[in-house]
Amino acid sequence: MADYKIIAGTFHVKGFQPDGDSIRFQAANPANWDFFNWSSDDEKNNVKKQLRVEAIDALETHYEGYHQPRSFALAALESLLELLHITSVTYSLSLTQIVSANDGKPGFVASATTDRFGRPISYVFPKNAPLTDGAVMESSQLPVEESINFQLSREGLVYPTFYTTTDRVFAEKIRAVISRARKTKRGIWSIDRTSDFTLWDIRTLQEDILIMPKLFRRLVGFFENYSEFDKLPVYMKKQKDNLVLWDGTKKKSLADLMTIDGRRMQLKTPVEDILFSPK
Repeated sequence: MADYKIIAGTFHVKGFQPDGDSIRFQAANPANWDFFNWSSDDEKNNVKKQLRVEAIDALETHYEGYHQPRSFALAALESLLELLHITSVTYSLSLTQIVSANDGKPGFVASATTDRFGRPISYVFPKNAPLTDGAVMESSQLPVEESINFQLSREGLVYPTFYTTTDRVFAEKIRAVISRARKTKRGIWSIDRTSDFTLWDIRTLQEDILIMPKLFRRLVGFFENYSEFDKLPVYMKKQKDNLVLWDGTKKKSLADLMTIDGRRMQLKTPVEDILFSPK
């Protein structure tokens, strides 16, 4: 069971490129960052740290120059901003950067570690959450139901994305609300096509279908590197995801869970049953 450092501070988006699962955060007391092991002084001393919001994956608003259907991608981001009380948001023409906003709003993050990019892997909380700056809490004590991670999942605005390092206590709770959102076809679950879709071209990914962002990113990589569609099965098998399913079964890649027949792709394993290995 992991220990989570509670850090009070402010959230920032002006001049940055946030999306529904990433945002910048500045600690009120920078000494709280001493809790983590940083790979460099630059990472530790970066005042406005990029967070990786744990256990969820929002549709891509900008990835290698590509995006997923924008209405749902922006819905997750704008809900995140609303929950943090960030208002008066103006986007760049490409909708990839926030030009101006009434940001710097207070709140908390709870984090046990950082990822390989030096991003605190975090549960994000609004300012009224019952948390104390500088405290260390076990996962069983953390009010995850009040986190924005949980709320975005409950509203069907993000996909669950668990890693083998994701705390099972939290994953169980998010799995439960994802299950309810799926059954009631809430948000993205009303038109999610991850389990069965036909892939014609890159436009299909950007404009026509909603699929798990992890899979979207894999397929963007394919279109960037290959022109012959029959190479797709081999390409997918080369992606060494080192998956573990919820029941403990191990798989090398998403391809091991998929059926690819021409341009039709099927992934019948529920997204919330897949745990990815951190890279």
